[in-house]
This record gives sequence, structure tokens and C-alpha cells, in this order.
Amino acid sequence: MKKLIEAREGIYIEKKSKFICHLFNVSDPDEVADILKSEKKKYYDARHHCYAYVLSDGNNVKCSDDGEPSGTAGRPMLDILQKEGITDVLCVVIRYFGGTLLGTGGLVRAYSSALKEAIDNSDFQNETESVIVKYKYAYNLDARISSFLREKKIKVLSSDYSDSVEITIVLTKENYPDTDSKLKDLSNGTIEKTDETVCMYALD
Repeated sequence: MKKLIEAREGIYIEKKSKFICHLFNVSDPDEVADILKSEKKKYYDARHHCYAYVLSDGNNVKCSDDGEPSGTAGRPMLDILQKEGITDVLCVVIRYFGGTLLGTGGLVRAYSSALKEAIDNSDFQNETESVIVKYKYAYNLDARISSFLREKKIKVLSSDYSDSVEITIVLTKENYPDTDSKLKDLSNGTIEKTDETVCMYALD
């Protein structure tokens, strides 16, 4: 999945109609509603304010043609977001009518092009379903475990040396079971797992 890091607008013009696309990080429908209200207020003189968004919880997916012919604006934009794997992002395309009707095909092309331009102009980071795990083990195991983590190129988020060694690492969900098993083998079953959290994480 892709996480939006820095948003920049996309602009598409056809037959004097201007389509301006803005992208926003969002986490819930209430936030979406607030942004849409703000965009409509800011661009009060525009003919249409079409939008689409996908939230990573999988339960909130929505789009709107805002008065354009059905299926010519919101749906094409939603299809692009889903195809690109972009989640927790709201795209809003503001249209200033240029006086000439574009037809259904022209509208689909215009709204899609404005969004694609915004995506190309913006910065994203790939995220993978991951597990952040905290382990605790004796000092005499540190060299062996550290060597294994380096060899497997496993990212260590933090390490603490006090009465024992405590490390926090991040693994892909796919690699987690095998790595956890290997760490137990390396420590002869003495390593202690103190916490684990499943989340989306940018491993790149």
C-alpha cells in the first residue's frame, strides 16, 4: 500500500474546462467531511467538487460525481486509487466549467487525468503489513542474535542494555513466524517476547 508523504496538485484543462485535483491524508469519514466542506468554501465558484477516498480499514470506500453524469468522475477516481494501492487518502477534483460539454468519455478522461497528474506530482511511501516485536534476552546471546539480524537485514527500531538486552524489530507479517522460530532456536528457547503489534509500516 502507498502512504501519502507530500501532496501536490494536479491540473488538467480541456476545452476551457479546468480540473484541479487535491490529495489529502485522511483517517476517518468525519475528517473527509471537514475537508470537503473547506474545499467547497474555498472554491465556492466552481461548478463541481467531485471526490473519492479509500480508508485502510477496508470499510470506508466512497466516491461522488457531485452533479456530473453518473460514473464519470467519482468512480474513475476511486478505481485509480484502488489500482494504485493508495489508502487513507481523499482526492478532490474541482471543476471550472469552460462552456463546452465534454461528453461522458471526455469527463472520465479529464477527472482521471487530473488525479493521475496529482499522484505523479506527489510523494508516496510504500507500506507493508508488518509486525513490530519486542524481545528480551540475556547478554551472552547478543552477539549471536545481532549477527542473525544483520545477516537477514532485519530492521532494529530500538535496543536497550540494562539487566538484559531488549530490542524492538520490525518484520513483514509473512516473515514473522519463521524469524520468531529462528530466534527461539538461537536462544535455546530462552528469548522472551514481551510485545507485538501488527501495523502498516514502510520497510523501504
